[in-house]
Parts: sequence; C-alpha cells; structure tokens
Amino acid sequence: MKRLTLNLLASILIPCLANAQQSSETNYKSEVFGSVSSGAHTPFWMASQTWGVIPLDANNAYVRGAISHKQQVNPNFSWNAGIDLVGSTKHVFNTIWAQQLYAEATWRKWNFRIGPKESYKSFFDERLSSGDFILSNNARPIPETNLSLTDFVLVPYTKGKFYLKGDIAFGKMLDGNYVEGIAKPAGKDYTRDLYTHHKSIFFRFGNFDKEKDTYRFTFGMDHYSYWTGTSILEGKTQVLPRTFSDLVRAFFAAQEGGRPGPGQYFYVSGSHWGAYTIKLDHKLKNNDELSINWQHFFDDGSGMGPQNIKDMLLGFQYKSSRKQPISGASIEYIYTKDQSGPVHFNHEMDESHQYLMSKGNGMDDYYNNVQFIQGPAYYGRSFGTPLFLSPEYNTDGTVNFKSNRIIAYHGAIEGYFNEKLSYRLRATYGETWGRYKVPYIDKKKGVASSIDLTYHSPKIDGLDIKLVVALNNGSFFDDNSLGTGISIIKRGIIAKK
Repeated sequence: MKRLTLNLLASILIPCLANAQQSSETNYKSEVFGSVSSGAHTPFWMASQTWGVIPLDANNAYVRGAISHKQQVNPNFSWNAGIDLVGSTKHVFNTIWAQQLYAEATWRKWNFRIGPKESYKSFFDERLSSGDFILSNNARPIPETNLSLTDFVLVPYTKGKFYLKGDIAFGKMLDGNYVEGIAKPAGKDYTRDLYTHHKSIFFRFGNFDKEKDTYRFTFGMDHYSYWTGTSILEGKTQVLPRTFSDLVRAFFAAQEGGRPGPGQYFYVSGSHWGAYTIKLDHKLKNNDELSINWQHFFDDGSGMGPQNIKDMLLGFQYKSSRKQPISGASIEYIYTKDQSGPVHFNHEMDESHQYLMSKGNGMDDYYNNVQFIQGPAYYGRSFGTPLFLSPEYNTDGTVNFKSNRIIAYHGAIEGYFNEKLSYRLRATYGETWGRYKVPYIDKKKGVASSIDLTYHSPKIDGLDIKLVVALNNGSFFDDNSLGTGISIIKRGIIAKK
C-alpha cells in the first residue's frame, strides 16, 4: 500500500515539477552613452522620450547595466524580475540610481507588478509619436503597484467581436528632495511626497488575428490623479489627508470631505486629469497597418464635456513589421489653445452671480494645479507629452509648467537601409502662447529635429552602435542647440533552459 501511494504521488508530482520548470531565461543589457551640444541644454529630441535617462544639461555621459530574469512556470503562469542601474554625469537623480527595480507575475493575460519599470502602454507609437498626453516614455518610471491586462480579452457573449483591456495602479513619487531643492531656496510653492493613482479602460471591435477582420476600432479613457502629499504654499506647510477614505475619493474623483485645503474650495479631492483616446486601424494585405489616432485631454469636469473639444492630439500612422526603407511613419497635429476658454469664475462669488459659473468654467491650465504644483512631472520631467516644456527647463525655482497653450506639427519616419543599418528621423514645429494665467508677451515658436543611425553588428549578436544628431532652433524648445551623441549597446542571454 505504501509503495502504491508513493508511485501514485510520483506519477502526479513528477509531471507537475517538470512542467513547473518548463523554461527560464536570464538576460542582460549594457550601454555606454556620451553627447556634446553647442547650447546649455541637450537638444530636445535627444533628451526627450528616453525615460528621463539622458541629462538635460549639455555635454553628458552615462553607463548603464540591466539584468532581468523570466521564469515560465507553466503555460499559464510566469514571473519576471529585473534591476537596471545607471551611473551618469551631473543629473537631477544625482549620479547613480536604479532606473528599474521590479518584480511581476503573469497569469494568463493578468499581470501584477510592483516597482518602477519602463512599461509603455500608449496606443501612440513609442518611437515615432510626439508623446501621449497621459503617460509617455519621457520621464523616469514611478514606483508603483500595477494590475493590468497584458492584451485585449474577449468579452463573453459578444460573438467574438468585442474586447476590453485596462489597468489600475497606485504609486509614490520619490522626487521630494529634488522638488524641494529647486523651489525652497527661491521661495516658490511646491508639493512633495505625492501619492499617485492611475487607471484606464479600453474597448475594441475587431481582431487582426482573424483573417476576415481588416478593420479594428479602439476607444477608451485614462484617468490620473495625485491624492496626498505635503504642500508648501505661501510659506505654510500642510500634510494633505491620506486616509483610506481620501484614497477612495481620489479613485472616484469625489468631492473632498471635511474642510477644504488651500486652493481647493469645494473641488474634488486631489488633482485629476485624463484623456479620451480613439484609434482606427486598417490591416493591409501584407499585414502592414494604417492607423488614425485621436486623443482629447481633460483637466477638470468642463474638459470631460465638449467645452474644450478643439484641444486634441490627432495622428496618422503607418507601421510595417518588415525591414524595408520605410517601416514606420507618423504625422501628428497637436492643439491645446482652447482649454475651455479664457475665463474661470470665482467659486466664492455672491449668490446673485452664481448663474454665470456655468458660462465660465475655462482656463483649465493643463498640467497645472494650485495645490499639486508640479503637475504630471517626475524629477522635473513631464511623464506626459514633452511638448509642454518640462519644469526641468525652468530657471527661476518654479516647478510648474509654463507652456501649455500650443499648436504643434510633428512628423517622424523610420526604416532600414539594409540589414545592418537603420534610421529614424523626427521633426517638430511648435508655437506657444504660454498659459492663460501667465501668457508670454510674444508668441514663442521653434523647430526641433533629430536623426538616428543605428548599426546592427552582423558578427556580434546583440551589439548596436547608435549615432544621433539633434537640432533646436527657436524659443519654443528653450534655446538654439546643435548636438551629437553616440551610444554602444550590448544585449544578450546569460542563461537559458
């Protein structure tokens, strides 16, 4: 009986154990980068959309090393962990920091992650777009816990036609000392030690995995909020509420309980912004894709309605999986001048004039908030669109966004000259009027452009050598600057089984 029991257990456990160790892989990535520039700052398209790694100060260099491990426990479950360290010349992060430090587990299409990771989720092309309004690849990743669907899942009882995808995250910003070090010596307002919340939900009709589907329609929204921290306004320090009830109010964008804090009046708890996104994809016969994207930003209730409908990011995109002279292209139009109009009536006006409030919910002042001063920026760099020039560019100790009423035109193209040499070209023209509250005396305009050339070594697996030349001209992008940078990147597998 004992032997029979042991044999039975062995017959069950041995296949399970074999399946549990189905596969694993440990990878590494190392990089050396250096650049020189003629201006005080690194040119816009050299520093932007690098996850905040390349310093804004001109004439810089860094070394970087990362290790990640993935364990496929069984066909439905895997876990992954990674660390990514950077050592740099003068940077707002000091000179050595952990760019990524995360662990995550995936079951079927559900993923749970803890820690900062460079995870791009926008429907706008990561390499060719000017940048998503909500979350782009412009700033260092924020430490957070994130529960998400890794891909669209079929909604039951929809005959295989309707899908959904989403995520929910809670984070903590660690840039308090940096923000305080910039603002406090200059006597400026700031908020530090912010807690963050993000969620998104998107729906999709159509599935390109099905041969007959040649069109795919996606729509949904993102919501981002700050909900607590330590506020220093006009020299007065206030620790903002951080109870579970406050978190719930931030989650639902509900009105704050108790007495309102400075600048809050009877607004909802925390600072909130978001965007509606619509995308239509068309699959060509060779599996290439043509897409049209539209994103509408909102910074309060008036923006969620039609009052600022003129403000948008409108893009057209071509994408191919083949290595050809043009493997991707993007054209975008960005307009954010409206902001629901120039008037925002005082909520403390007398009763006889209250009827005017519905006619004056404007001056949305994108990316700025009277209490959560620095807006969607982490270590001074916008984690939304970089076209609202980041607070890192400010020279007067302020940590808010000074340019959010813009018109911009952006184009980008990439492809391969041959198997060994690829390129990417980006160019942006922009005009800015500053903010409604603090307009520029004269309109600022300018052009930023860059070209990347990457050599993919045919003899050494995983070795890339990249040359970038970038140019700023005009005041929209801060200053005139010409720069060039070179990076050597090596990727590889440490162990695999």
